[in-house]
Amino acid sequence: MSKIISVIIKFLNRINKFIWKIIIFLSKFVKVDEIKHLDDKTEDVRYRLFNVDNPAIIEPFAKIEHKDYKQLIKDNNIKPVKRRNGKTINVDVKCPCCGAPKDYLYDNTGKQNQFECKVCSYIFSTHFKGENVVLKCPHCRCQLMLFHHREDFDSYKCQNNKCPFYLKNKNSLNAHDLKLYQEHPEKIKLRYIYRKFNIDLPTLQKDYREFIKSPIDLSKAYSSQYIIGLCLTYNVNYGLSYRQTSSILRDVHEIYISYKTVENYCKAASSIVHPLLEFFPYDLSDTIAADETYIKILGKTSYIFFWFDSIKKIVTSYRVYEKRDSLSSIKAAYSTLIKYDTLPESLKVISDGNPIYNVAVQYWSQNGLPFQLYQVIGLTNLDDISKEYRSEKQIIERFNRTLKYYYRPKGGFSSLDNANSYMVLFATYNNFLRANKALDWKTPVGLDELNNISNMPNKWIELLNLGYKYSDIYC
Repeated sequence: MSKIISVIIKFLNRINKFIWKIIIFLSKFVKVDEIKHLDDKTEDVRYRLFNVDNPAIIEPFAKIEHKDYKQLIKDNNIKPVKRRNGKTINVDVKCPCCGAPKDYLYDNTGKQNQFECKVCSYIFSTHFKGENVVLKCPHCRCQLMLFHHREDFDSYKCQNNKCPFYLKNKNSLNAHDLKLYQEHPEKIKLRYIYRKFNIDLPTLQKDYREFIKSPIDLSKAYSSQYIIGLCLTYNVNYGLSYRQTSSILRDVHEIYISYKTVENYCKAASSIVHPLLEFFPYDLSDTIAADETYIKILGKTSYIFFWFDSIKKIVTSYRVYEKRDSLSSIKAAYSTLIKYDTLPESLKVISDGNPIYNVAVQYWSQNGLPFQLYQVIGLTNLDDISKEYRSEKQIIERFNRTLKYYYRPKGGFSSLDNANSYMVLFATYNNFLRANKALDWKTPVGLDELNNISNMPNKWIELLNLGYKYSDIYC
């Protein structure tokens, strides 16, 4: 039996070799470019991603010429709508133009949010009650419909099936994506979408100033200022945990304070130096790199949004957020943009492909702080932007690794406030105390007050004194 199987295998191998010889011979006479593919459209991954479209057209709400529906019904012999699908309109609604009841209204979308009056042919939406403006699609000028209400913004979609934007995107789908869209239309974005933000700018500005607070008054501490400077030096400059800092103070300096006292000193110091970190008159360049990295708070993932001057090596945004969402990106952008006296026209922000940065661009462009965003996609330079700005992206990636080096011994944080307190101290250390090789071993920001101070604890004490001065001026 084994001999028969071996003979069959040899026979099949000979046939296989013969077939391949025929294929190689025929391929010499066939040009691959002349082959007509059934589907010559490449798989377009853009439609699987979240994209930010151009702003909508905002027009004042046109005044309605009110009519009498009873007179129109009588004159034109109009009968109520016959609903063939058996569905009824459950919401309490009537035509705002003629006052016709819901028996004379068509449910245009099937979701009872847009109606067309059979009596006067007026089309209206229940989502625009009391609105003074109308949002329209910039491609077809049709009125946009509210389809998602988020915590920070409302999403409006163009429902026009003849919209050029929608038709162009749909026609560019290949067979695979078209089938996916027919089965799961929510997975592929084809229609125009506009996001109307509900973020209160004064509240955002207040949050920017007051997100760091400490109930501890450092001026009433039992320890001397030098001991507080030692705590900050070991905890921030050398990345030691609170327990390790307490241990090294005891073993090396014979200073007996608990790790909880070290923690309280560091949290109080962060609230003092925060005004210095935020309101110092930085001389920033026009090239900012932005990225987010994660840390652990009580075992759960939170996110640090770093915005970083890639030329001057100055950290401009450093806050920790529980979510990696649009609001976090908008707040991180604000803490950087506000540090410019006059926003340069050539301001460039380089980030990865995360779409929340596009939302931040759109929001701040609408609020008078525009900037250009360049997104470096992936790990290889597949486009000109990635090729030109890859180095800036790598700079902030290396800075993220620097943070992880200092953060790793801490093993996470016990609360969001503790995480933000540490990030304030870390950003202060980077901007004012940490020598950078790219700057010829100088600090990103030079302070005359620190030039004559030789040791690090006393430098921290001087930064605390400057923090008090900036607090009196700006807070």
